This record gives sequence, C-alpha cells and structure tokens, in this order.
Amino acid sequence: MNVIEKYINDTLGIKTKILSLKKQLFQQLPLYITSTYNVQETTFFGQPLCLLIEKNNNNTSSPDQLYKQMLLVSKILDFPVVFVLWKVHSYNLKRIVKKGINFIIPYKQMFIPALMMDLRKTPVNIPKKIEWLTPIAQLVLLYHLQKERLNGFTTRQLSDKFNQTYLTMSRAVKNLEELELCCLIGGKEKMIQFSAKGKELWLKAQTFFQNPVERIFYTDEYLNSGQALVSNINALAHYSMLNNETKHYYAIDRKDVKNLVVETNKHLGDNMIEIWRYNPYLLSDNEFVDKLSLYLTFKKNIDERVQNELEQMINEMRWLEE
Repeated sequence: MNVIEKYINDTLGIKTKILSLKKQLFQQLPLYITSTYNVQETTFFGQPLCLLIEKNNNNTSSPDQLYKQMLLVSKILDFPVVFVLWKVHSYNLKRIVKKGINFIIPYKQMFIPALMMDLRKTPVNIPKKIEWLTPIAQLVLLYHLQKERLNGFTTRQLSDKFNQTYLTMSRAVKNLEELELCCLIGGKEKMIQFSAKGKELWLKAQTFFQNPVERIFYTDEYLNSGQALVSNINALAHYSMLNNETKHYYAIDRKDVKNLVVETNKHLGDNMIEIWRYNPYLLSDNEFVDKLSLYLTFKKNIDERVQNELEQMINEMRWLEE
C-alpha cells in the first residue's frame, strides 16, 4: 500500500487500489501532462477518478494552469480529475480551493468538490466572495511587470501617468492592497510597493485577473494600427509558432468605441473587434497587444496547441523585476 492509498484508507476508511491509467486513455493525453504527472486511476465510492500525481515538488503550475489542465484531462477521459500535490504554498492553496480544483495533499487535505468532499487537517479560510482586480488596478500591475517599475510612485503620480482621476487611481491602489499584491509605504504621500517581483508577482495575482475583453463586435472592414491593435489568435501567432488565421482580430479601449468609423454588427462579420476594459495601447510596444494581457484573453481556452504556445510565451518572458 503506497502513501496515497494509506492516506485515503486512514481518512475515509475505504480500501482503494491505485492503478496505472489504461493505455488507450493514457495515449490520448498531451505530452506536457504525462511528463509532469504520473497518471493513474482509482475509484471512490464507485466513481472512477483520474489521479495526476506530481512527479516531484517542483511543479510550478499556477492555480489557473491547474484548472485548465483539470478541464482538459477530464474532457478527454470523461471522468473527474484529482491532482495529488506534495507541497502547496498557503496563498496558492486558498486560490486552488476557490477555483474548485480537485486535489489531495497526503495527510494534510483532501478537497474533491466533484464528489462534494472537503476533508482537511489544517483549516483554510476560504473567502466568501470572489475578488477581482479592477480594470485600472490590472492595468497598473501589468504595466509594472512589462513596461516600467512603479515601486515608489504615489497615487497622484500614478493618476497622472495613466490619465485617470485621483479617485479612480486611489480605488485601484486600494484594490491591489486589499488583494495583498502591494502595500503602501512612507509618510503623508504614501508610495506603492508591490509584494513580489517579476514572475512571482504574476503567479500570485493569477486568480484575481479578469479577461481584458469586455465585449465584442464584428465587422467586414479592416482597421489600421492607428485605430486598433492586433489581438487574439493573430497576436499569438506573432509571438509564437502558432499558425495565423485569415480572420482579423482587433483590440480597442472601451472609450474609443464612439470613435469607430467602420460599420459593425453584434453578431456577424468577417473580423472581430474586442472592446477592452482598459487601454491596450498603454501596454503595447508595437502593433500587437501585450503578451500578458493576451495570455489573459485565452484564460479559459482549453485548446492544447494554444495552451502550449501560451506557456512557452510566458516562460520566455523577460520580467522587469528580475
């Protein structure tokens, strides 16, 4: 009896056998899954489960990535997926729980919402409501990660830099502080200080990010770089090895909708215009939307090719704070 079987037996009082996943099912799984996890299967109370068991303690997958992996594998196998994790930081543990990810940490916690099961040794305080970054708070954070370090800026300086009212920026900074992504230091004119650096900050903020796209329109016309930025698959193809599409995708700020001079339709059109929650031009260095916002637009996409290219893009990021 291995440690996982023993933990399940000691916790639930049931004897379960963990076996290798059937070959015909295993062969359907993507390589990045089978290289990261030992893929096995078991049964709880008559329900088959797939166990994705960490091969070591160095799995750097964020809660968002775990969620996408869980959806992808469960869709392929057509039964619930449970991660077996050996070590999880406390702030990530709360986020994993919030996202409803099935997991087992042997002799610490078993959380399988797919089976309505939550057994834990150490209590975890689960927030009662989902918290999000406001659009301006998200803009400030992504700007700090990609464009310019903002540590030491006051709220007044930030409001001037991003052309926002003092009240709007004050709410954004408070939002970042409440989510423990920054703190305020100094005397009367307090300055922002982010709570982590580079990729660590990016991962820490994962569950608070919103999709930048607020709504979409369609058009049969083409926009130039002065009217909009290239977005979606077109942008991902630029940043990666993914093949481009003939359909054109554009991104504009919500404030620029009234300035559109092309004919649009809410449902039909050869090309798509994304209306963003914040100004994409403030984060862009070229005619394409920035990499981190682009990643967030694909947050719920479970296409394996897209996910592989997104992960590669993030792995090759040059973080300002590193």
